[in-house]
Amino acid sequence: MFLTEQNILYKDMTFSEFRKEVLGDYKLAHVGRQVSIIGRKEVLSGKAKFGIFGDGKEIAQIAFAKQFQNGDWRSGYYRDHIFMMAAGLITTEEFFAQLYGDTDSQRNPGNGGRNFNNHFSTRTLNDDGSWKSLTAQKNSAADLSPTAGQMPRLIGLAHASKLFRNIPELARFKDLSNNGNEVAFGTIGDASTSEGHFFEVMNAAAVMQIPLAMAVWDDGYGISVPRDMQTVKSSISEALKGFEKEAETNGIKIYKGNGWDYPGLCKLFAEGIKTAREEHIPILFHIEEMVQPLGHSTSGSHERYKSPERLTWEQEYDPLIQMRQWITEKEIATTAELDAIEEDARNEALNAKTKAWNDYTQSILEDRDSLIRVVEGKNCICKHEGIDKIAVITKNLKQIKNPIRKDVISSAKKSFVMFVMIVR
Repeated sequence: MFLTEQNILYKDMTFSEFRKEVLGDYKLAHVGRQVSIIGRKEVLSGKAKFGIFGDGKEIAQIAFAKQFQNGDWRSGYYRDHIFMMAAGLITTEEFFAQLYGDTDSQRNPGNGGRNFNNHFSTRTLNDDGSWKSLTAQKNSAADLSPTAGQMPRLIGLAHASKLFRNIPELARFKDLSNNGNEVAFGTIGDASTSEGHFFEVMNAAAVMQIPLAMAVWDDGYGISVPRDMQTVKSSISEALKGFEKEAETNGIKIYKGNGWDYPGLCKLFAEGIKTAREEHIPILFHIEEMVQPLGHSTSGSHERYKSPERLTWEQEYDPLIQMRQWITEKEIATTAELDAIEEDARNEALNAKTKAWNDYTQSILEDRDSLIRVVEGKNCICKHEGIDKIAVITKNLKQIKNPIRKDVISSAKKSFVMFVMIVR
C-alpha cells in the first residue's frame, strides 16, 4: 500500500520511484547544508571575501523548486543557492567558483565574477547577441544587493506572462512565452517584507492579477531584530489578510507552511503554483518555523541574541533532522542508508570546493611563479639601504598561502618601483 504522502505528491510514481525522489531530495538538502558550512569556512579563512548562505532553508527551497518549469522566472535573493541547485541552474562547483569570484564565464556562468557572490542569474542571449529560447530553459534574473530589490523586477516578469496570454499579437514570440503560462517565482526573508518595495509589489500584483509566486522564508529574525519588532501582528500573512482574494474580487491567495515539513511543503507549493499558472492569481507563501543554524552571515554570531530555549528549538526543528525522522518513520530508508547519503553529500561538497579553488587559483599561481622567476633571474643585487628589498618582496609573496591576483600585481608593482629607485 502506498504512503499517504506518495499519493498526494507523486500520484503517478511507483514506490521505488517515490523513494528515489525523496532520497535524492535528502541528499541535495545535505549537499546544500555542506556548501553553507564549507563556504562559511572559506570566508573566515580569507579565501572568499563574504558569505551569506541558505542553511536552514534547504527543504523549503527544494520543494519550491519542484514547481519551477521551463519558461518560468526567478527573482530572488542571496540565500537561494539550494533552489538554484534543485532547479538545475547551478552546480556545486559553480557555486564555489562564484563564491571565490572566478571571472571565467565557463566555470562561473552565473555572473563571471561581475556581480557579488551569491547573486544568481542565467543567460538570456547567445554569444552572437541573439535571444535564447527562454521557454526552453529555466530563467533567473540577476540578484540585487539591496534587500527587497528583487521585488520590482518580479512584478515586471509576472506582468509579462499576463500580456503574452491576453494580447494575440504576442503569440508569435514562441521563444519568449508559452501563452503566458510562465510563473514568476520570488523569494525574500521575513525582515525584508517590512520594506516599501514588498508592499507596493504585493498590492500591485493583487490589483493586476498576475502569476507571481512570493515565498517568504520566516526564521523569526531580521539579523538580530525579532520579528515582533518589525512586522505588524508579528506575521506577514496576518498583515496581508486584507489583500486576500475573495469571490468576485481581485487579491492574492495566502498559503502557510512550516520550513521543516517536507511532504507538507511539497503539497503546498504544488497547489499554489498550479493556481498561479492556470488562473493568474498571485500567491503568498508564508513559510514559518524556519531556522538559521549558522547565523545570519559570516559577520556575526546568532548565539549572542537568541535565547537558549530558541537555540534548543532550532536544533530540534532543523529541517534536515525533521526530514530524516520522517523518512525513517515512513520506512522509506534505513538509518544506515541515510548515514551513507550524508557522507556522500559531504564528499561531493568538499570535492566541488577543492576543484573550484584549484581551477580558480591555477592561473594566479602561474602568474606568481612567472613573476618570481623574472625577479630571481635578474643579473644584479638590487640593494637599497643595505637590503635587497626586491628579494624581501619576493619572499613575502612566496609565503602567502592562498595568494589572490591582487597579491601578485601588488608585488610586481612594488618590485618595479624599488628597481627604478635603485637604478636612479
